[in-house]
Parts: sequence; structure tokens; C-alpha cells
Amino acid sequence: MSLSWSELRRRVTRLGAALDVVVRSDPEVCGLSGDSFHLSMHHGGQGDCTVGALSLVDCPNELVLIEFERWMRGAGYQLDA
Repeated sequence: MSLSWSELRRRVTRLGAALDVVVRSDPEVCGLSGDSFHLSMHHGGQGDCTVGALSLVDCPNELVLIEFERWMRGAGYQLDA
């Protein structure tokens, strides 16, 4: 399962809506952050996230997104597929 850059950005936008935070997005970088979380992805394919005790740095964007979504589910946030 390899998502395109635009698909990844759309998913981050949905995550931002679920977290009620503004998503930062431009052609090269997309991300969001709050008091207890941070997610950023780069068009080049690498991203990072920090949630709870997990910190991923320079990992593939999709892995970062998968782990961030796993944290959101564990924290009780409802995700729409």
C-alpha cells in the first residue's frame, strides 16, 4: 500500500480535523502539532512524529502516519477509515 503525496496530505488533514488543530501544508511539507503530539511529513518521503513515549525521526511517511493513527485510536479518537 503506497499512498501518493496528495493522499497522505488528505489523511493528515482528516487527522487534524479529528484533533481540532490546524494542519500546516505546502507543496513540500505537511504537518500538525499540539501539546502532546507532533507529526510532520516531507514530499521527499520521510517524516517524523512524537506521541507519548514514541518518537520516530526520518522514517517513511506512511510508517509515521500509521503509528500516529495507532496512537490516536489508543487515545480514544474516532478515525474515519
